Amino acid sequence: MSYDVLKNRLTNGVPYTVEAALERINALANNLEITQEQADELAAIAKENGSSAAMSVEDRLAALESASLEHDTALMELAMMITGGV
Repeated sequence: MSYDVLKNRLTNGVPYTVEAALERINALANNLEITQEQADELAAIAKENGSSAAMSVEDRLAALESASLEHDTALMELAMMITGGV
């Protein structure tokens, strides 16, 4: 998983725990796939947006459904802008 992919996942509303994110960040840094500056940036994003406790399957599903609805709404708005509201 590259820096860009992980940054996208950390910022697009997909629920995750801070611990899981930091494990992935450290793995990338240890394999020299990202720089220390990138690792620091991703860690800050993870700490800002992540949860401190593991989510239940039901809670994770609810969060994913909510994010999906937000994406659907954004896509519909974009389609309306492109088509001029037709």
